[in-house]
Amino acid sequence: MINRRSTVTALVGIGVAGLAAGCLSSNSGGSTSNGSAAAGPGKSTIEVMYGLGPDTEPGFKADVSAWAAQNKITVKFTKAASWDTEIRTRVQGGNAPDVGLFPQPGLMCDLAKQKKLTPFDDATVATDKETLVPGFVEAGTCADGKVYGLPNEVSVKSILWTDAPSFKAAGYQAPKTLDDLLTLTAKIKADGKTPWCIAAESGAATGWPITDWIEDLVLRFAGPDNYDKWVKGQLKFNSPEIKPAWEYFQKIAFGDGYVRGGTKSIVATNFQTGGNALFTQPPGCYLFKQATFVANKGGFPDAVISKLDTETAPLAFPAKTASDNPVLVGGDLAAAFNNDPNTLKLRNFIASKENGTQQAKNGAFSPHKTADVSLLPNKTLQTIASDVLYKATAARFDGSDAMPAKVGAGTFWTEPVKWLSGQQDLDTTLNNIDASFPKTGS
Repeated sequence: MINRRSTVTALVGIGVAGLAAGCLSSNSGGSTSNGSAAAGPGKSTIEVMYGLGPDTEPGFKADVSAWAAQNKITVKFTKAASWDTEIRTRVQGGNAPDVGLFPQPGLMCDLAKQKKLTPFDDATVATDKETLVPGFVEAGTCADGKVYGLPNEVSVKSILWTDAPSFKAAGYQAPKTLDDLLTLTAKIKADGKTPWCIAAESGAATGWPITDWIEDLVLRFAGPDNYDKWVKGQLKFNSPEIKPAWEYFQKIAFGDGYVRGGTKSIVATNFQTGGNALFTQPPGCYLFKQATFVANKGGFPDAVISKLDTETAPLAFPAKTASDNPVLVGGDLAAAFNNDPNTLKLRNFIASKENGTQQAKNGAFSPHKTADVSLLPNKTLQTIASDVLYKATAARFDGSDAMPAKVGAGTFWTEPVKWLSGQQDLDTTLNNIDASFPKTGS
Protein backbone atom coordinates (compact mmCIF):
# COMPACT_ATOMS: atom_id res chain seq x y z
CA MET A 1 0.00 0.00 0.00
CA ILE A 2 1.01 3.56 -0.05
CA ASN A 3 3.32 4.78 2.59
CA ARG A 4 0.75 6.95 4.23
CA ARG A 5 -0.15 3.77 5.96
CA SER A 6 2.54 4.80 8.38
CA THR A 7 -0.03 7.12 9.86
CA VAL A 8 -3.21 5.13 9.38
CA THR A 9 -3.66 4.34 5.80
CA ALA A 10 -0.21 3.88 4.66
CA LEU A 11 2.16 5.67 2.44
CA VAL A 12 2.98 5.83 2.14
CA GLY A 13 4.12 7.91 5.22
CA ILE A 14 7.02 9.07 3.50
CA GLY A 15 5.97 7.36 1.70
CA VAL A 16 8.24 8.84 -0.14
CA ALA A 17 6.76 11.93 -0.85
CA GLY A 18 7.21 13.79 -3.94
CA LEU A 19 7.46 16.70 -6.12
CA ALA A 20 4.63 17.55 -8.26
CA ALA A 21 4.46 17.78 -11.92
CA GLY A 22 2.20 18.76 -14.61
CA CYS A 23 1.14 21.03 -17.32
CA LEU A 24 2.73 24.19 -18.55
CA SER A 25 1.59 27.39 -16.89
CA SER A 26 0.08 28.49 -20.17
CA ASN A 27 -2.36 25.60 -19.98
CA SER A 28 -4.73 27.32 -17.61
CA GLY A 29 -7.83 25.41 -18.42
CA GLY A 30 -8.90 21.83 -18.51
CA SER A 31 -11.74 19.79 -19.87
CA THR A 32 -15.21 19.05 -18.72
CA SER A 33 -16.53 15.51 -18.55
CA ASN A 34 -17.57 15.76 -22.20
CA GLY A 35 -14.23 17.17 -23.30
CA SER A 36 -15.24 20.78 -23.86
CA ALA A 37 -13.13 23.57 -22.39
CA ALA A 38 -14.30 25.22 -19.22
CA ALA A 39 -15.07 28.90 -19.46
CA GLY A 40 -15.76 31.84 -17.15
CA PRO A 41 -13.77 33.81 -14.58
CA GLY A 42 -13.45 30.92 -12.12
CA LYS A 43 -13.98 30.56 -8.39
CA SER A 44 -11.99 32.81 -6.09
CA THR A 45 -11.55 30.11 -3.43
CA ILE A 46 -10.58 26.54 -4.31
CA GLU A 47 -10.66 23.71 -1.78
CA VAL A 48 -8.06 20.95 -2.04
CA MET A 49 -8.48 17.85 0.11
CA TYR A 50 -5.76 15.30 0.83
CA GLY A 51 -4.46 12.78 3.34
CA LEU A 52 -0.76 13.62 3.14
CA GLY A 53 1.52 12.67 6.00
CA PRO A 54 3.35 15.19 8.23
CA ASP A 55 6.53 14.94 6.17
CA THR A 56 4.78 15.72 2.88
CA GLU A 57 2.07 18.19 3.86
CA PRO A 58 4.18 21.28 4.74
CA GLY A 59 6.03 21.31 1.41
CA PHE A 60 2.84 20.69 -0.52
CA LYS A 61 1.06 23.58 1.18
CA ALA A 62 4.03 25.87 0.63
CA ASP A 63 4.24 25.10 -3.10
CA VAL A 64 0.50 25.47 -3.67
CA SER A 65 0.29 28.65 -1.57
CA ALA A 66 3.03 30.29 -3.62
CA TRP A 67 1.22 29.41 -6.84
CA ALA A 68 -2.09 30.65 -5.43
CA ALA A 69 -0.59 34.01 -4.48
CA GLN A 70 0.77 34.47 -8.00
CA ASN A 71 -2.63 33.63 -9.47
CA LYS A 72 -4.64 35.68 -6.96
CA ILE A 73 -6.59 32.62 -5.85
CA THR A 74 -7.35 31.56 -2.29
CA VAL A 75 -6.77 27.89 -1.55
CA LYS A 76 -8.54 26.15 1.31
CA PHE A 77 -6.49 23.17 2.53
CA THR A 78 -8.48 20.30 4.05
CA LYS A 79 -6.67 17.31 5.55
CA ALA A 80 -8.57 14.02 5.84
CA ALA A 81 -7.68 11.77 8.74
CA SER A 82 -9.28 8.85 6.87
CA TRP A 83 -9.23 9.69 3.18
CA ASP A 84 -11.34 6.84 1.84
CA THR A 85 -14.17 7.37 4.32
CA GLU A 86 -14.17 11.16 4.28
CA ILE A 87 -14.03 11.65 0.53
CA ARG A 88 -16.87 9.18 -0.01
CA THR A 89 -18.96 11.00 2.60
CA ARG A 90 -18.27 14.39 1.03
CA VAL A 91 -19.16 13.17 -2.46
CA GLN A 92 -22.31 11.34 -1.35
CA GLY A 93 -23.41 14.45 0.53
CA GLY A 94 -23.00 16.63 -2.56
CA ASN A 95 -20.19 18.57 -0.90
CA ALA A 96 -17.10 17.36 -2.71
CA PRO A 97 -13.93 19.48 -2.58
CA ASP A 98 -12.75 21.10 -5.79
CA VAL A 99 -9.51 19.10 -6.00
CA GLY A 100 -8.63 15.83 -4.29
CA LEU A 101 -5.36 13.92 -3.95
CA PHE A 102 -6.17 10.21 -4.30
CA PRO A 103 -3.75 7.67 -2.80
CA GLN A 104 -5.90 4.94 -4.31
CA PRO A 105 -6.40 4.91 -8.10
CA GLY A 106 -9.19 2.37 -7.66
CA LEU A 107 -11.33 4.71 -5.57
CA MET A 108 -10.65 7.57 -7.98
CA CYS A 109 -11.87 5.49 -10.92
CA ASP A 110 -14.94 4.43 -8.95
CA LEU A 111 -15.90 8.09 -8.63
CA ALA A 112 -14.99 8.78 -12.26
CA LYS A 113 -17.40 6.02 -13.29
CA GLN A 114 -20.08 7.84 -11.31
CA LYS A 115 -19.32 11.02 -13.32
CA LYS A 116 -18.05 12.80 -10.22
CA LEU A 117 -14.67 13.79 -11.70
CA THR A 118 -13.46 15.88 -14.63
CA PRO A 119 -10.76 14.28 -16.84
CA PHE A 120 -7.54 15.98 -17.90
CA ASP A 121 -7.53 17.45 -21.37
CA ASP A 122 -5.38 15.72 -23.99
CA ALA A 123 -2.90 18.59 -24.32
CA THR A 124 -2.04 18.57 -20.62
CA VAL A 125 -1.65 14.80 -20.60
CA ALA A 126 0.63 14.95 -23.64
CA THR A 127 2.78 17.64 -22.03
CA ASP A 128 3.11 15.79 -18.74
CA LYS A 129 3.81 12.45 -20.38
CA GLU A 130 7.00 13.87 -21.90
CA THR A 131 8.62 14.07 -18.47
CA LEU A 132 6.70 11.61 -16.25
CA VAL A 133 8.25 8.27 -15.36
CA PRO A 134 6.77 5.61 -17.69
CA GLY A 135 3.56 4.18 -16.27
CA PHE A 136 2.34 7.19 -14.27
CA VAL A 137 -0.15 8.39 -16.88
CA GLU A 138 -1.56 4.88 -17.10
CA ALA A 139 -2.00 4.81 -13.31
CA GLY A 140 -4.44 7.71 -13.59
CA THR A 141 -6.34 6.32 -16.58
CA CYS A 142 -9.73 4.76 -15.86
CA ALA A 143 -11.87 2.21 -17.71
CA ASP A 144 -13.24 4.76 -20.18
CA GLY A 145 -9.71 5.52 -21.37
CA LYS A 146 -9.66 9.04 -19.93
CA VAL A 147 -7.00 10.35 -17.54
CA TYR A 148 -8.60 11.53 -14.30
CA GLY A 149 -5.52 11.78 -12.08
CA LEU A 150 -1.83 12.60 -12.40
CA PRO A 151 0.65 12.34 -9.52
CA ASN A 152 1.60 15.11 -7.17
CA GLU A 153 4.24 12.91 -5.58
CA VAL A 154 5.36 9.30 -5.46
CA SER A 155 7.05 6.96 -3.02
CA VAL A 156 9.61 4.40 -4.08
CA LYS A 157 8.89 0.91 -2.78
CA SER A 158 11.48 -1.12 -4.71
CA ILE A 159 14.25 -0.57 -2.16
CA LEU A 160 16.41 -2.88 -0.05
CA TRP A 161 17.95 -1.20 3.00
CA THR A 162 21.31 -2.19 4.47
CA ASP A 163 23.61 -0.95 7.19
CA ALA A 164 26.41 0.50 5.08
CA PRO A 165 29.41 -0.22 7.37
CA SER A 166 28.32 -3.77 8.25
CA PHE A 167 27.33 -4.70 4.69
CA LYS A 168 30.67 -3.46 3.35
CA ALA A 169 32.72 -5.06 6.11
CA ALA A 170 31.15 -8.43 5.38
CA GLY A 171 32.15 -8.11 1.72
CA TYR A 172 28.62 -8.35 0.37
CA GLN A 173 27.74 -6.97 -3.07
CA ALA A 174 24.53 -5.46 -4.39
CA PRO A 175 22.49 -8.14 -6.20
CA LYS A 176 21.82 -7.41 -9.86
CA THR A 177 19.12 -10.04 -10.38
CA LEU A 178 16.60 -11.97 -8.30
CA ASP A 179 18.83 -15.04 -8.59
CA ASP A 180 21.69 -12.95 -7.18
CA LEU A 181 19.47 -11.97 -4.26
CA LEU A 182 18.81 -15.61 -3.38
CA THR A 183 22.54 -16.31 -3.66
CA LEU A 184 23.32 -13.40 -1.34
CA THR A 185 20.68 -14.59 1.11
CA ALA A 186 22.22 -18.05 1.21
CA LYS A 187 25.73 -16.63 1.63
CA ILE A 188 24.73 -14.47 4.60
CA LYS A 189 23.12 -17.54 6.21
CA ALA A 190 26.22 -19.64 5.49
CA ASP A 191 28.32 -16.98 7.22
CA GLY A 192 26.36 -17.68 10.39
CA LYS A 193 24.29 -14.48 10.14
CA THR A 194 20.61 -13.70 9.63
CA PRO A 195 19.92 -12.34 6.12
CA TRP A 196 16.51 -10.70 6.49
CA CYS A 197 14.31 -8.55 8.61
CA ILE A 198 10.71 -8.81 7.33
CA ALA A 199 7.94 -6.91 9.10
CA ALA A 200 4.19 -6.94 8.44
CA GLU A 201 2.52 -5.85 11.70
CA SER A 202 0.38 -2.73 11.30
CA GLY A 203 -2.46 -2.98 13.79
CA ALA A 204 -5.77 -3.53 12.05
CA ALA A 205 -3.94 -3.33 8.71
CA THR A 206 -1.46 -6.12 9.55
CA GLY A 207 -0.38 -7.87 6.39
CA TRP A 208 -0.24 -4.94 3.98
CA PRO A 209 3.60 -4.86 3.78
CA ILE A 210 3.46 -8.33 2.25
CA THR A 211 1.43 -6.89 -0.62
CA ASP A 212 4.39 -4.65 -1.49
CA TRP A 213 6.68 -7.67 -1.62
CA ILE A 214 4.31 -9.58 -3.89
CA GLU A 215 3.56 -6.61 -6.15
CA ASP A 216 7.27 -5.96 -6.68
CA LEU A 217 7.79 -9.62 -7.54
CA VAL A 218 4.76 -9.86 -9.84
CA LEU A 219 6.06 -6.82 -11.71
CA ARG A 220 9.34 -8.70 -12.22
CA PHE A 221 8.16 -12.24 -12.92
CA ALA A 222 4.98 -11.49 -14.87
CA GLY A 223 5.93 -8.14 -16.45
CA PRO A 224 4.03 -4.83 -16.52
CA ASP A 225 1.24 -5.94 -18.86
CA ASN A 226 0.38 -9.02 -16.82
CA TYR A 227 0.70 -6.94 -13.65
CA ASP A 228 -2.06 -4.71 -15.00
CA LYS A 229 -4.24 -7.71 -15.85
CA TRP A 230 -3.70 -9.12 -12.36
CA VAL A 231 -4.69 -5.86 -10.69
CA LYS A 232 -7.88 -5.79 -12.78
CA GLY A 233 -8.74 -9.35 -11.84
CA GLN A 234 -8.06 -10.73 -15.31
CA LEU A 235 -5.27 -12.98 -13.99
CA LYS A 236 -5.83 -15.02 -10.85
CA PHE A 237 -3.50 -14.99 -7.86
CA ASN A 238 -2.98 -18.73 -8.38
CA SER A 239 -2.36 -18.42 -12.12
CA PRO A 240 0.93 -19.60 -13.67
CA GLU A 241 1.81 -15.97 -14.39
CA ILE A 242 1.34 -14.73 -10.81
CA LYS A 243 2.12 -17.69 -8.55
CA PRO A 244 5.92 -17.60 -9.20
CA ALA A 245 6.10 -14.29 -7.32
CA TRP A 246 4.65 -15.97 -4.23
CA GLU A 247 6.92 -18.97 -4.61
CA TYR A 248 9.96 -16.71 -4.72
CA PHE A 249 8.85 -14.87 -1.58
CA GLN A 250 8.23 -18.23 0.05
CA LYS A 251 11.88 -19.22 -0.47
CA ILE A 252 12.95 -16.22 1.60
CA ALA A 253 10.17 -15.97 4.18
CA PHE A 254 10.13 -19.70 4.94
CA GLY A 255 13.85 -20.32 4.47
CA ASP A 256 15.50 -21.95 7.48
CA GLY A 257 17.30 -19.20 9.37
CA TYR A 258 16.62 -16.61 6.68
CA VAL A 259 14.34 -14.28 8.71
CA ARG A 260 15.09 -12.71 12.06
CA GLY A 261 12.79 -14.37 14.58
CA GLY A 262 11.59 -16.96 12.08
CA THR A 263 8.67 -17.01 9.66
CA LYS A 264 5.93 -16.59 12.26
CA SER A 265 7.60 -13.45 13.65
CA ILE A 266 6.93 -11.58 10.41
CA VAL A 267 3.32 -10.75 11.26
CA ALA A 268 4.27 -9.69 14.80
CA THR A 269 7.08 -7.30 13.79
CA ASN A 270 6.14 -3.66 13.21
CA PHE A 271 6.52 -2.52 9.62
CA GLN A 272 8.10 0.85 10.50
CA THR A 273 10.67 -0.23 13.07
CA GLY A 274 11.14 -3.83 11.98
CA GLY A 275 14.30 -2.98 10.08
CA ASN A 276 16.06 -1.27 12.97
CA ALA A 277 17.91 -4.49 13.78
CA LEU A 278 20.07 -3.69 10.74
CA PHE A 279 21.90 -1.18 12.89
CA THR A 280 22.59 -3.16 16.05
CA GLN A 281 26.03 -4.57 16.81
CA PRO A 282 26.29 -7.23 15.65
CA PRO A 283 23.57 -6.67 13.04
CA GLY A 284 20.33 -8.55 13.68
CA CYS A 285 19.85 -8.78 9.91
CA TYR A 286 21.49 -7.48 6.74
CA LEU A 287 18.56 -6.79 4.38
CA PHE A 288 15.21 -5.05 4.86
CA LYS A 289 12.69 -4.28 2.11
CA GLN A 290 10.60 -1.18 2.74
CA ALA A 291 9.57 2.04 1.00
CA THR A 292 11.55 5.19 1.54
CA PHE A 293 9.28 6.47 4.27
CA VAL A 294 11.17 4.23 6.68
CA ALA A 295 14.07 6.68 6.53
CA ASN A 296 11.90 9.36 8.15
CA LYS A 297 11.23 9.95 11.83
CA GLY A 298 9.29 7.07 13.31
CA GLY A 299 11.09 4.53 11.13
CA PHE A 300 14.83 4.07 11.45
CA PRO A 301 16.45 5.28 14.70
CA ASP A 302 17.04 9.04 14.90
CA ALA A 303 20.79 8.47 15.11
CA VAL A 304 20.67 6.64 11.77
CA ILE A 305 18.44 9.19 10.08
CA SER A 306 20.76 12.02 11.12
CA LYS A 307 23.62 10.27 9.30
CA LEU A 308 21.64 8.59 6.57
CA ASP A 309 24.31 8.93 3.88
CA THR A 310 26.95 7.08 5.89
CA GLU A 311 24.80 4.73 7.98
CA THR A 312 22.67 3.27 5.20
CA ALA A 313 23.29 1.95 1.72
CA PRO A 314 19.92 1.41 0.01
CA LEU A 315 19.89 -0.93 -2.96
CA ALA A 316 17.44 -1.22 -5.82
CA PHE A 317 15.24 -4.29 -5.45
CA PRO A 318 16.74 -6.36 -8.29
CA ALA A 319 14.99 -7.30 -11.50
CA LYS A 320 14.61 -10.74 -13.02
CA THR A 321 17.29 -9.81 -15.56
CA ALA A 322 20.07 -7.28 -15.05
CA SER A 323 19.01 -5.13 -18.03
CA ASP A 324 15.54 -4.46 -16.61
CA ASN A 325 14.48 -1.94 -13.95
CA PRO A 326 10.79 -2.09 -13.00
CA VAL A 327 9.85 0.12 -10.06
CA LEU A 328 6.88 -0.13 -7.70
CA VAL A 329 5.59 3.15 -6.31
CA GLY A 330 2.83 4.66 -4.22
CA GLY A 331 1.61 8.21 -4.43
CA ASP A 332 -1.24 10.69 -4.65
CA LEU A 333 -3.09 11.50 -7.86
CA ALA A 334 -4.51 15.00 -8.31
CA ALA A 335 -8.10 14.95 -9.59
CA ALA A 336 -10.79 17.60 -10.13
CA PHE A 337 -14.40 17.33 -8.95
CA ASN A 338 -15.68 20.08 -11.25
CA ASN A 339 -14.74 21.93 -14.43
CA ASP A 340 -14.37 25.40 -12.93
CA PRO A 341 -11.40 27.08 -14.69
CA ASN A 342 -9.54 27.80 -11.46
CA THR A 343 -10.16 24.30 -10.16
CA LEU A 344 -8.57 22.92 -13.29
CA LYS A 345 -5.68 25.37 -13.07
CA LEU A 346 -4.90 24.24 -9.55
CA ARG A 347 -5.23 20.55 -10.38
CA ASN A 348 -2.99 20.95 -13.40
CA PHE A 349 -0.37 22.84 -11.41
CA ILE A 350 -0.31 20.19 -8.68
CA ALA A 351 0.38 17.58 -11.36
CA SER A 352 2.97 19.71 -13.16
CA LYS A 353 6.75 19.63 -13.21
CA GLU A 354 6.66 23.27 -12.08
CA ASN A 355 5.33 22.15 -8.70
CA GLY A 356 7.32 20.59 -5.90
CA THR A 357 10.30 22.76 -4.99
CA GLN A 358 9.51 22.92 -1.29
CA GLN A 359 8.38 19.30 -1.25
CA ALA A 360 11.76 18.28 -2.65
CA LYS A 361 13.60 20.18 0.06
CA ASN A 362 11.58 18.21 2.59
CA GLY A 363 12.60 14.92 0.98
CA ALA A 364 9.78 14.32 -1.50
CA PHE A 365 10.23 12.69 -4.91
CA SER A 366 8.84 14.19 -8.10
CA PRO A 367 7.18 11.85 -10.60
CA HIS A 368 8.97 13.82 -13.33
CA LYS A 369 12.34 12.66 -14.62
CA THR A 370 13.36 16.28 -15.18
CA ALA A 371 13.21 17.12 -11.46
CA ASP A 372 16.26 18.72 -9.88
CA VAL A 373 17.46 15.93 -7.59
CA SER A 374 19.95 18.28 -5.92
CA LEU A 375 17.01 19.83 -4.07
CA LEU A 376 16.55 16.60 -2.13
CA PRO A 377 18.11 16.93 1.34
CA ASN A 378 20.66 14.11 1.23
CA LYS A 379 22.65 11.95 -1.16
CA THR A 380 20.70 8.84 -0.21
CA LEU A 381 17.43 10.24 -1.55
CA GLN A 382 19.20 11.83 -4.50
CA THR A 383 20.63 8.45 -5.48
CA ILE A 384 17.29 6.68 -5.12
CA ALA A 385 15.71 9.33 -7.34
CA SER A 386 18.35 9.35 -10.06
CA ASP A 387 19.42 5.70 -10.09
CA VAL A 388 16.16 3.91 -9.28
CA LEU A 389 13.05 6.01 -9.91
CA TYR A 390 14.19 8.02 -12.94
CA LYS A 391 15.87 5.04 -14.59
CA ALA A 392 12.75 2.90 -14.36
CA THR A 393 11.97 0.92 -17.50
CA ALA A 394 8.41 0.60 -16.22
CA ALA A 395 6.75 1.93 -13.07
CA ARG A 396 3.51 0.74 -11.58
CA PHE A 397 1.43 2.05 -8.70
CA ASP A 398 0.70 -0.13 -5.72
CA GLY A 399 -1.60 -2.85 -7.02
CA SER A 400 -3.55 -3.48 -3.83
CA ASP A 401 -4.59 0.18 -3.77
CA ALA A 402 -6.17 -0.26 -7.20
CA MET A 403 -7.88 -3.59 -6.48
CA PRO A 404 -11.39 -3.83 -5.05
CA ALA A 405 -11.22 -2.98 -1.35
CA LYS A 406 -12.41 -6.43 -0.23
CA VAL A 407 -9.25 -7.80 -1.89
CA GLY A 408 -6.64 -5.03 -1.82
CA ALA A 409 -7.43 -3.99 1.75
CA GLY A 410 -8.98 -7.30 2.70
CA THR A 411 -8.00 -10.81 1.73
CA PHE A 412 -4.68 -9.70 0.19
CA TRP A 413 -3.77 -8.65 3.76
CA THR A 414 -5.44 -11.33 5.84
CA GLU A 415 -4.78 -14.53 3.88
CA PRO A 416 -0.97 -14.13 3.78
CA VAL A 417 -1.04 -13.56 7.55
CA LYS A 418 -2.65 -16.99 7.95
CA TRP A 419 -0.06 -18.48 5.60
CA LEU A 420 2.92 -16.94 7.38
CA SER A 421 1.46 -17.97 10.73
CA GLY A 422 1.35 -21.60 9.62
CA GLN A 423 -2.44 -21.87 9.51
CA GLN A 424 -2.67 -22.78 5.80
CA ASP A 425 -0.54 -23.56 2.75
CA LEU A 426 0.22 -21.35 -0.22
CA ASP A 427 -2.40 -22.79 -2.59
CA THR A 428 -5.13 -22.33 -0.01
CA THR A 429 -3.98 -18.76 0.51
CA LEU A 430 -4.08 -17.92 -3.18
CA ASN A 431 -7.36 -19.71 -3.84
CA ASN A 432 -9.02 -17.88 -0.95
CA ILE A 433 -7.93 -14.51 -2.33
CA ASP A 434 -9.15 -15.47 -5.81
CA ALA A 435 -12.51 -16.51 -4.40
CA SER A 436 -12.94 -13.06 -2.83
CA PHE A 437 -12.28 -11.14 -6.05
CA PRO A 438 -15.51 -9.68 -7.53
CA LYS A 439 -16.51 -11.64 -10.61
CA THR A 440 -16.52 -8.50 -12.72
CA GLY A 441 -12.92 -7.64 -11.75
CA SER A 442 -14.06 -4.11 -11.07
